[in-house]
Amino acid sequence: MKYRRHRLAVALCLLIPLSGTAGCVYEYPEPVRTPTTAPEPVHTPTPDLPPAVGPPKPYTDPQVLEREVKNYAELDRLLRPVSGPVLLFEEGPLDGPVRGFGTTAKVPAAGQYTVTAACVGASGAKVSVGQEYPGAPFQPMELALDCAGATSQVIALQQGYVFAHLLLPSPGDTPWTGAVGGVRVSG
Repeated sequence: MKYRRHRLAVALCLLIPLSGTAGCVYEYPEPVRTPTTAPEPVHTPTPDLPPAVGPPKPYTDPQVLEREVKNYAELDRLLRPVSGPVLLFEEGPLDGPVRGFGTTAKVPAAGQYTVTAACVGASGAKVSVGQEYPGAPFQPMELALDCAGATSQVIALQQGYVFAHLLLPSPGDTPWTGAVGGVRVSG
């Protein structure tokens, strides 16, 4: 008899939680439709698509294009080829939709390297050059360019990768003038 009560108590204990949810009924009211009302249209959610982003459209102003070609020729003269290996060389526009640049290159061996940068057709820009190492403070070297000629500085680089980024003086869209800038790291 003692065991029967124990079994009955266990069975009731198990049934009480189940019976608590057995009586739950959820009712969702259906809209009342009369034969004269048309069925409501079914709206399926559409994903929010980002605006079509493609490559920037090239400019077609012939005067600015001509000025840009002349500016690149002057920039190439300022960053003329040097004797010795060139680790990194990058050029790019300073204004317009495709302005600036950023690039990396592999440094084969630790040593002293010359960074030369220039810009043509603008009032100024900055080029940041450096390396990143885990645990070391991040301190890139910045060259301020006044676009009157080339600026050079000798820096020590370790084996690994070196980066160069053009830093523009003004944020946002700027009118396209054909201004260009470039950087070379040679050893």
